[in-house]
Amino acid sequence: ASVGSDWKQWYQRRVRELQTFQHYFKQINLRMAENDARFLIRYSEKYSDEEFEYRHVTLPESIGKKVPTTHLLTETEWRNLGVQQSPGWVHFMIHSPEKHILLFRRAITK
Repeated sequence: ASVGSDWKQWYQRRVRELQTFQHYFKQINLRMAENDARFLIRYSEKYSDEEFEYRHVTLPESIGKKVPTTHLLTETEWRNLGVQQSPGWVHFMIHSPEKHILLFRRAITK
């Protein structure tokens, strides 16, 4: 093996390693950005009528893009988006002009 081919093999290995690291760090940055976005979720004060207590949750744009508009979210789905609230809340309405705002209600217990 010549010095030139050894250098070429070494260089090609380093390029592959660098590509692997770049991919790995890109994935880490995407996860960090998603986690940071969860800190930007805003919760309204609760308001109520005779039957229900209500609140709306405003998601940042990056999370709001993931909200399906074909159905109401299950508890598992909204929790997977990063929404955190006590048990009993139900996603009950889709406000189509602003799909990043989730509308919740829960029955008032008497």
